[in-house]
Amino acid sequence: MVASVLDAGLVEQAIARTESFDPSVDLARVRAHTDLLTAEFETFGVVVPAATTRNITLMRALMVPIAEETLSFAVDRIWVFVTNIDDVCSKDSAEAEAVLRAGMSPGAPGLAASPNARYIEHMFREIAGFCDPTFLAGYRTFFYSAINGVLMESEFDPEASDEVDSDFVRIFNGFSQFWFTSLQFASPSLSAHRHRSFWTAALNSGVSYLNDVNDVLSFYKEAVDVEDFRISRIHRRAVQEGIPYLASYRRSVDSGLEARRRVLRLAHDEQRPHLERYMTAYVYWHLHCRRYRWQDVYPGLTMIDV
Repeated sequence: MVASVLDAGLVEQAIARTESFDPSVDLARVRAHTDLLTAEFETFGVVVPAATTRNITLMRALMVPIAEETLSFAVDRIWVFVTNIDDVCSKDSAEAEAVLRAGMSPGAPGLAASPNARYIEHMFREIAGFCDPTFLAGYRTFFYSAINGVLMESEFDPEASDEVDSDFVRIFNGFSQFWFTSLQFASPSLSAHRHRSFWTAALNSGVSYLNDVNDVLSFYKEAVDVEDFRISRIHRRAVQEGIPYLASYRRSVDSGLEARRRVLRLAHDEQRPHLERYMTAYVYWHLHCRRYRWQDVYPGLTMIDV
């Protein structure tokens, strides 16, 4: 299956589409934020791998450049923690349940907040001053919906013999509603409060884009980790529909490209450069970050390191 995708040249096409992308990133700030977050996580008793903190802080700087120091750090805090809690809860349903209860049923009898649950309140409290209260409420909702999606994903059978709808679960389990709406911090032209009509129209396509690209460019890393590969949407679709893995993979590629076109079509001129950077940088980061292991296949790819 891996060989069929690589032979089809689809990954090379993604590499070619990002060859001209030359982002300006303040690596000194990325390193400083990495160090600050590492110390903060330790204070809260939250365990986050150093590589995750480095990689996701750089990812945010690539995708959503923010000049204001305090805001950029607040968004970094959220992006790094969310990536880590996704990894943690994907392997520990009990922690996912605890996080969901702490957030959605605060004050319930016998409920003791875990370090992760306490940190979630901290990260939302720190971002609150930079956004409209209604957006913040929706942002929190997207976060907890994604935790629920992680729990739904835990019901996947490794042989894809269950009746769970992978496409439905995928809307939730990748935190993509949460990731996409984070772009509202990039520019006043993308304010979720003032431009709600854009976000209402574009959110579905933005979520599709993030999910499809992640599925497409995570497949090699997941193939190395066989367990993740078996529960991936592309693999489950191939098994459940009885189609070749490559055909399922192509469907995600085509869907992602169409979602990108629609998002850009919906944007007005002031919004479009931010969206183009966000979506291009998302592909670039997947290809050039060591987390996804593409250097194993394409040694000529330059890895981005902090």
